[in-house]
Amino acid sequence: MPLNLLRYPFVMLLTLPALIALSIAALSPIVVALEQSVSFADNTPFILRFEADSARGILSVVAAAAITALSLTYSLVLVVFTLAAGNIGPRLLKRFSSDPINQVTAGIFGGTFLYALVTLIFVQTEFVPRITIAGAVLLAVLCVFQLIFFVRHVSQSVTIDDEIAKITQQLGTALAEHLRKLEEVSDLPDTDCPHELKAGTAGYLGAVNEAALVALAAQHDLTLRLEKPPGQFVLGDEVLVVMSGTVDDEVADEIRSLIDIDPARSQTRPIEFSIHLLVEIALRALSPGVNDAYTAVAAIDSLSSAFATIADEDLRPLCILDEEDTARLIMPELSVKSLVGQAFHPLRRAAADNLLVAQSLARALARLQAVGGADMDDIIEKHATLLVRELEGAGHLADDINSVTECLPEKYRSAGRDNKDP
Repeated sequence: MPLNLLRYPFVMLLTLPALIALSIAALSPIVVALEQSVSFADNTPFILRFEADSARGILSVVAAAAITALSLTYSLVLVVFTLAAGNIGPRLLKRFSSDPINQVTAGIFGGTFLYALVTLIFVQTEFVPRITIAGAVLLAVLCVFQLIFFVRHVSQSVTIDDEIAKITQQLGTALAEHLRKLEEVSDLPDTDCPHELKAGTAGYLGAVNEAALVALAAQHDLTLRLEKPPGQFVLGDEVLVVMSGTVDDEVADEIRSLIDIDPARSQTRPIEFSIHLLVEIALRALSPGVNDAYTAVAAIDSLSSAFATIADEDLRPLCILDEEDTARLIMPELSVKSLVGQAFHPLRRAAADNLLVAQSLARALARLQAVGGADMDDIIEKHATLLVRELEGAGHLADDINSVTECLPEKYRSAGRDNKDP
């Protein structure tokens, strides 16, 4: 199955569970074969004494219970999908579908059902596979505990604060990984790349096979620079890559094949994707139909926590070297200004009529100013100025605006009032 298919929610819920279920079902004939080759005494511990009819009855009960639990599992997953899409954000569906607990639970229940059915085939009047039936009973006990654990886990999956925390952890991990890659190369080489390569297909830039691109560039003595950051929409006639040398059509097609262009956004770029998820959760919470200001506050606090890790970092274009320390692939710059702007500009506009959220934004700016450098000061000044102007434009009382500006860093509390332009 192509790896691209694994990005779809229901495909994710079929692959791993099916593998687990078939593996458990395959245990039945193996255990039966071992049981036929090794004779056990009737008083051997842990061997249940069954007649053929009793064995069939127990296996039927186990199979029926397992398939019922499997139906309940998928029903609960669909309920979670519905609640997540309606209350949190539809783009979280892929995160829920890739949850290993959901997949393992479905696999265990499906495997128990198949194990019991396969074992029924070997039950005969003259031979009752007692050890194999004991295995079915143990699987039934495992299903009970797994179902209890699964229900508890599902209840946490629709708790929005827990989801915000998980997304923030994913964002922090992605930022730390990006910083680690930047540390491997100190300076960006001055390489001329005059030759252009168009995308050829319209869509969102997805995963970039960096290792294969570096190997291909080294093979043809090229330096490649990706012009569009992953996650951005690109047209077929737009320039996707610029190169230091010319290539034939075959190599050009090979370069394009190593850069995914998807019809929809995906999680292959976890930094931007996680930021967009947190912003979407906050904007949905601020919509008139939901009106949940504290969810938006939690998302803003989480964004400030993630941005604090890069507030004083020099984020430059990522350059990847080959084995001979020659620059082969240059990725677009991931700037702090762009990331903060992606998050705080839409939230500022949505918070114009909500002083509680506006205060949270001001506190977030103050936190970032405290840990950032000179570049961050300029970013904070601009956002503080725009925030105050947004509140003034919304017609708030002076005292209400002052309650927001008091949360800003002291030197920016007059921002937006004395100057016309940020």
